[in-house]
Amino acid sequence: MNIVYATDDGYCQHMAVSMASLIEHNKEVEINFHVLSDGISEENKQKVREMAKFYGRKVEFYPIEGLMQDLKDRIYGLDTGKFRITTLARLLMGSILPETVTKVLYLDCDTVVLRDISGLYDLRLNDDIAAMAAEPTIYPEVKELVGLTEEDNYYNAGMILLNLSAWRSEDMETNCLEYYNTMGGKLPFNDQDILNHVLKGRIKRVGQTYDFITNYYYFRYETLVEKSAAYGKGESKESFRLAKHHPHIVHYASDERPWNRGNMNHYSLAYDKYLKLTPFADAKKVKGKEAFMVAYHAMNIITFLAPPVRQFISDKYYNDKVRK
Repeated sequence: MNIVYATDDGYCQHMAVSMASLIEHNKEVEINFHVLSDGISEENKQKVREMAKFYGRKVEFYPIEGLMQDLKDRIYGLDTGKFRITTLARLLMGSILPETVTKVLYLDCDTVVLRDISGLYDLRLNDDIAAMAAEPTIYPEVKELVGLTEEDNYYNAGMILLNLSAWRSEDMETNCLEYYNTMGGKLPFNDQDILNHVLKGRIKRVGQTYDFITNYYYFRYETLVEKSAAYGKGESKESFRLAKHHPHIVHYASDERPWNRGNMNHYSLAYDKYLKLTPFADAKKVKGKEAFMVAYHAMNIITFLAPPVRQFISDKYYNDKVRK
């Protein structure tokens, strides 16, 4: 398996946790790690190399600082908002990675693997270029903005199984950057929005279990189907329940991060468990967000008890961000 991460120095610890969890649940599989490095320190690179060596795995770092500046020069008005520009790196995998790498599994650094994922990696894509899991909670305004209808799925880019050969041969990188230019270098969710537009009709949907966003623990299945008419066509109530209790990949995509002190994330113990297997095992929880963690968890509880209240809060948040 060729596994790709993209990170800066600040998220290197979380990437190491994800790597350790993946190896622990896929011990019989040959794994090569490819890290798109936006300024990772030599000290942290060495820590990751030593961890990979301990497990008998290979890791290669690809410096992308120059490419990030190149993107600023090529995309007029580029503004990734609250997201670091590193988020765009996954669009450049085809030109960065060696031509010998023809298929990859991209994972966000804020993921933890809890089961064998060789079945996911071996999935035949046929005429599709990527495989991703749906994100039914995306704002309707975003779907409309990127050219999707109510009947279309919007996909989360925290896990992407990518046919890199097809991506290269069809020059998808250029298509992505050209589309971003037409949008003035501004999209609410940046590369994720780009992929949903450019790869429309070329994405194979996989179950929520392969990209289980931790907030979804508090959502009822019926609420998600209400939010997205297409969601129920590919995810049953039973498969969603199994994903919630036995996910393959947990994605800490919300603000309730397991590395923040005072967080009450239902899946935080998984992060803590694999953190102990990394060179960052002594890292302390981030202080200063304790009150926010309480408030955010209260919102998650409200999500289960009163979904319309959560919807009101989310809409207000989105509209405030758009105005800014």
